[in-house]
Amino acid sequence: MPARGRGSTWQMTPRAFRRTTGWATVAVAFVLAALTAQAWDTNPRQAVVTAVVDGDTIRIDDGGRRTTVRLIGVDTPELGDRQHPSAPPQPFARQASDFTRRMLTAQRVRLEFEAGDRVDRYGRMLAYVFLADGTFFNRELLRRGLARAYTRYPFRYRDEFRADEATARHEHRGLWAQAALSRAGPVIGNRLSHIYHLPGQAHYGDVAERNRVYFESEAAAREAGFEPARR
Repeated sequence: MPARGRGSTWQMTPRAFRRTTGWATVAVAFVLAALTAQAWDTNPRQAVVTAVVDGDTIRIDDGGRRTTVRLIGVDTPELGDRQHPSAPPQPFARQASDFTRRMLTAQRVRLEFEAGDRVDRYGRMLAYVFLADGTFFNRELLRRGLARAYTRYPFRYRDEFRADEATARHEHRGLWAQAALSRAGPVIGNRLSHIYHLPGQAHYGDVAERNRVYFESEAAAREAGFEPARR
């Protein structure tokens, strides 16, 4: 039979046992919180851009580790489609990608982060990118009409990004110059998902008639609060 000496749990009252295990739980939670805070540190950091994937995605040397970075709050036209690899690049995708490559390749940049999640569902780091001269690159894409503001989720600069896109649309810069040209049909929005489809896209005709909202232009759809379809 086990000994029941002083200090053995056999001598503990239920209340004392609960108090001891409760403190242990608190201690473990504190350590986990500290580790999490360290892992998700939101302080700015310096990095060198080693490659450009497309207009809104880059790769950096992050202290000897290669990391893919997705720019927060902007969405440039897609160079390729994962579901349809043979699909051609979206209009202005190459211009956006070339601009990002020209501006960022081999440059030392400053990365800033939101206080929330720092990684998206594809494992990419989410960041704002600043050049050495202070240029806020995320906003520069919007100002030149090379990206749309991706505002489905809240973030620190959402109002500024929306204003930058509105100005580029109004002045027909970049992809908005092309959007101003006549199309083969109207822009179709889905009133349930608030996603719009452009003529020629794969799912342009898939929206149920009862859920359709028609717009004369992509700019009109954006102004109504609709987001672009990925393909």
